Amino acid sequence: MPPSSQELDAPEDNPNKEFFFPDLEELNISKLPPEEVRILKLAAEPYPDGTRVRINLDMTPYQMRPHLDMVLLNPQGKVIADVSIIEPMAWKQEFTVHLREARQDGEYKLAIRLFYPPRDEEDPKLFRLDIPVENTDFKELTFEISEGGA
Repeated sequence: MPPSSQELDAPEDNPNKEFFFPDLEELNISKLPPEEVRILKLAAEPYPDGTRVRINLDMTPYQMRPHLDMVLLNPQGKVIADVSIIEPMAWKQEFTVHLREARQDGEYKLAIRLFYPPRDEEDPKLFRLDIPVENTDFKELTFEISEGGA
């Protein structure tokens, strides 16, 4: 018996919907105002080669898209990767960060801040990048890169 049109409309049965609308199941979730948006999950998984790290980040659903700044520190505390994400489209992010130096075993630190820059009073579509902003949320974690595997 062929599937019904309702069954074909489910995102898991239609790869096009899953690709273009990954958050369909979350459309009914109430979206939060900027001051209540938080980082729900932050995870870092080093690749076996020790030169890349997969980052997974989940945020609360939001009314306005936030800004994110991420910094990755090596075992000596030196910045070896940084990422800025301006107004991400999805509440769940997954990306790979390439480390700027040769493999180094030890404990690494990942820190990420979620914030909303103040709007320019003259033109509300513009953001001023030259003034400090308060974090809406901040998370950090440590992870290990070692010879025996990540």
